[in-house]
This record gives sequence, structure tokens and C-alpha cells, in this order.
Amino acid sequence: MSTVAIHTNSAPHTSPPELREEQIRDYLSDLEAVLRRVDSGTTYYQILGVHRTDDRETLRSTYQRLLDALYPSDVIASAVPAQIASRVERAFAKISQAFGVLASINRRKEYDIALCSVAHNAAAQATAKAQHAPPKPARSNSRNIASQASHQHAQRGGGSAATPVAEGLGVNSGIDRGRVFSESSNANSDNNRRRCGRMKLAIPVRVVGHDQLNGKWSEMGVTIDVSRTGARLGLRKRVRQGTVLYLTLPLPTKMRAHGFSEQGYNVYALVRTVDPPRRGMRAVGVEFLGEHPPIGFLEKPWAICRAKRAGNVERRRYRREERNEAVSLEYLDENGKSIGRDEVRSDNVGSYGVRVVGTTAPAEFDSISVSISSLKLEAVAVLRDRYRGKDGLERLCLHFVDKPWLEN
Repeated sequence: MSTVAIHTNSAPHTSPPELREEQIRDYLSDLEAVLRRVDSGTTYYQILGVHRTDDRETLRSTYQRLLDALYPSDVIASAVPAQIASRVERAFAKISQAFGVLASINRRKEYDIALCSVAHNAAAQATAKAQHAPPKPARSNSRNIASQASHQHAQRGGGSAATPVAEGLGVNSGIDRGRVFSESSNANSDNNRRRCGRMKLAIPVRVVGHDQLNGKWSEMGVTIDVSRTGARLGLRKRVRQGTVLYLTLPLPTKMRAHGFSEQGYNVYALVRTVDPPRRGMRAVGVEFLGEHPPIGFLEKPWAICRAKRAGNVERRRYRREERNEAVSLEYLDENGKSIGRDEVRSDNVGSYGVRVVGTTAPAEFDSISVSISSLKLEAVAVLRDRYRGKDGLERLCLHFVDKPWLEN
């Protein structure tokens, strides 16, 4: 079970500016209008509030405006009544589902065909019924039309309507879902060292975290790949390994551990890996902890959580050799500038990484330049794990990112 490290130092928090009553009232009025429209929408177009002729750029901007309305700044969000929070999460799941389908050219085309087909069938049935029965006031069956359209869309090969997969977000629309969901049974094979296999899936995710200095923060990101036990996210916010995040995402039901009947999946997650930024985005690997936070999180949500180590279980794809070599480390920031140096020893060395002991690394850094002169090794690495051994010495597990090192 994960435990939270207790910090004795506590930095003061800056009190957010107070909002005027009319500002809160205006925002809640606008939010109520958005929630009602999303809730009453019977098609994906109505849920997003767009026309069938709108292009993908319009879809993206509309989707972003809806996210801004549902998740305002923390100052305003703190004034939102608790009873509205559940409606906000349901609305987020619905707009994400709608955006996931309409942002994909192929899925949108299939959805439109299914929508027209269902509407045509409903009109034909109404005409046939009118010919054999006295006329009655027409009753709207638009909800059934939307439901049937989603069902037909899935049957035509569009996948589950509850699984938003957008081409615009870099998703492979040809994924074999049956094969993907059974992949976890092969997780212990030589080619897959994870407990559960990951599938490439780009879906929107709301990430909430805490900073000791600045308090609560939130960001809308996107998943890179997902599994039942974790995910890899694309985030702009810099996060530390061991940080606990709160995620909300429309995860497919088959990949959930709880909340099967909910539209959105809410889960606490532990940051396990953080890659250096590329084009302003960082790939952040997280492990799902469950629907409840780890012990101590509510008291100090910014604290670092250390997951229980796997013991003697070997999960590396490539073998490491136990070697005690002198290692020179240079810690680099996101711009590649040096922010510290260390002269340490190695515990083990392999073609794709090294574990070093006795480090005094900075609290935050992006990458490390590694040099082992005795092995003629020069490489750039990223941090994969950081912990203190039973001897009290800090250890860093490093992964080479530029290219594998092969001993001559």
C-alpha cells in the first residue's frame, strides 16, 4: 500500500482574491445554462451546441469553451455548490464522448449515416402507423433516435460510442478492440512486462493536483495510452514523481476498476515517470490507486507518495549486470542547462539504463548526463525511480533516452 511522506516544513498559502456576489451569481447562471443544454441534448451535435456543417476547428474551439465553463479558475470553482459538482462531471463525460466521435472524420461520417438512417426509419414507421390508426399528437422520440444512432454507429465498426477516439488527437482508428482488451492476459510474456497491457487511446482527461506554494491546480490533458492499472498522459504542467493526482476521464467500462455505471471515471493516480518536455508537452506515466486517496493525502495533498516496491520481482525487459563503477552525473533542466553535479557509484548497468547510489540530486530536474569512463559510456538519461535503500543512501534508477549503450 502506498504511504505519504510527512513534511515538517510548510510554506504559507496566498489567499485567493474574493469574488463579488454578482460575479458568482453570473457564473452560476451561465453554468446552469450549459448544464441544461448538455443534459437535454439528444445528439452529439446538440450536446456540443454545434451545427452539422461545422468543421473540426470549430468543434475544438467549442469543446474548449465548454471545458472552460465547466472547470473555471480555482477561485470561481471554490464557490460552486457541491450538489452541482456531480452534474458537471456528467456533462464533462457527455461532451467528451460527443467530441471524440465528431472530431474523427471517419467516425463522424458513420455517425451521420446512422443518425439519418434512424430518423428515416422512425419517419417510415410513423407514416405506416398513421395509415392504420387515427392521428394522434406526435411525441418526440429524439432521445431514442440518438440512442439508436449511437448503437448503429458502433455496429458499423465505429467502436463503442462511449469510447471517444479522435483522429485529430492522434488516435489509430483501426484498433481491434477485442484484441486490445484481451491483451492483459499476455502481460507476463517476454514482449510485455506490464501487469496489464496498454492500448493506444487518446481521450480527454481532467487532471487536478496540488502545489505546496500555489495550492490546487487543474489542467485539461489527453491520454497517450491507457490500461486498467494506469495511463500515460500528455501534460504541460510540470509534476514530480510520487505526486498524487486526481483524474476524471471517459475511460471505457472494460478498463475500469470501479464506477462502472458512471459516465466519467474518477480515480486517484500516482506519478511514476515524467519525460522531458517535447514541444511544450511532457509524457507523464501514472499508476491508478483507486477511488480513494492514499493515507495522509487529505492532510497534505502536495506530499510525495512512495509506492511499495515489487521486492525481488524482475520486470525489466533487458537484463542488468551488477557492477560497482565510478559514475559522473550532471543534472539538467528543461533547457538543457546544468543545475548540479554528482560523483557516485553504480549498483548495476545495462544497455538501456543504470542504477546509481549515493546521490544528492536536486528536488526537480528534467534529464541527466551520465558518464562512466571505465566503460566508455556517455549517455543522456531520464529518471525512472528514486528512493532510499536500507543503508539510508539515495538511489536513482535511470533510463537512457538517446540510444542504447553496448559495452565494447
